[in-house]
Amino acid sequence: MPSNEQITSKLREVIDPEIGLNIVDLGMVRSVTADSGTVKVDIALTVKGCPLASTIESDIKRLLNDLDGVSNVSVLMSSMTKEELNSLGARLQQMKSQQRSPGKIPGMSSGIDKLDKKGIQTIIAIMSGKGGVGKSYVTAMLAVELRRQGFEVGILDGDITGPSIAKIFGLSGKPMADEQGVLPKTTRSGIKVISMNLLLDTPDTPVIWRGPIINGVIRQLFNDVSWGDLHYMLVDLPPGTGDAPLTVFQSLPVDGAVIVTTPQDLAMLIVKKAINMAKQLNIPIVGLVENMSYMKCPHCSEKVEMFEDSNIGHVAKELNLNFLGKLPFDPKVNRLADKGRIEDYLSPETTQLVSSVRSQVSKLVGLTATPISWKRNSAG
Repeated sequence: MPSNEQITSKLREVIDPEIGLNIVDLGMVRSVTADSGTVKVDIALTVKGCPLASTIESDIKRLLNDLDGVSNVSVLMSSMTKEELNSLGARLQQMKSQQRSPGKIPGMSSGIDKLDKKGIQTIIAIMSGKGGVGKSYVTAMLAVELRRQGFEVGILDGDITGPSIAKIFGLSGKPMADEQGVLPKTTRSGIKVISMNLLLDTPDTPVIWRGPIINGVIRQLFNDVSWGDLHYMLVDLPPGTGDAPLTVFQSLPVDGAVIVTTPQDLAMLIVKKAINMAKQLNIPIVGLVENMSYMKCPHCSEKVEMFEDSNIGHVAKELNLNFLGKLPFDPKVNRLADKGRIEDYLSPETTQLVSSVRSQVSKLVGLTATPISWKRNSAG
């Protein structure tokens, strides 16, 4: 029988497919035992429900079965604890700081190689530098209206630590998987959705991860999910200009970004940071959407301005951006979203918004998606 040291040395040849480092240096090997021809390896996965777990397991078995004296290999897999994840994050940061070239870790993928688009025609990121402006709502309404018009649509919930898309659409339960990858959940009207909340044991489980782990998860949610052929994929980004938006822009083949703001000077000031981020990364900006622009009186339909007079048109012109439209604050949206029935909502403003987005996207990518025929359900 080989010694534990020999087995551990062999395990250094097993590379985590996402991070690009061997599983020993990543601290993923908790323990190794060898007895009477059987080797047992306890592995801690960086991501709960990792779609690449089977790849890691097969690599371990293939390499260890080649060792003399080994007749059987058993691999136990579980997710990393909070302490193990924190240790991994600290280890990666330390390795990064030791390099002369910032952002490069030896033996680790740079993380900025663009993933293949596969069968997805157009990818649009929904972003804002500020939280609370309604990015998820805008993402959901764009998806619902695009689907209502006959397009194949998917949503990648890129807000790993604060996902809300699954709740808005009334989705629950963990996704299944086949030989092609993880199967996204499908809403009542046929929108394909993947969200971190669908991979957790309970929706209120906190995701306490450092940047390198979040970056890897975002790439996995795109690359290891079997999306099929889509006309549009919408990526709901978290607020700010940190690791998650950066990973999306550098890794995903994004065709353009829709910027969401509200009619407040403070919101617009912070949103400009997101605009400048997209420009610096050469991401085309589809245009600006002003959410919660006003509220309609439920009795007379008069517009009630909740904030100062909007100057979004002037701001868009100043920034040389397209103004896509205004969306009202509608209490009905909140009620439907809480019940997971956002697909029941319909308004002329969202219809016009989708028309504006499609028009600008066609100019950016040089093509126009053609709707398919599909049978409308009660949500349509």
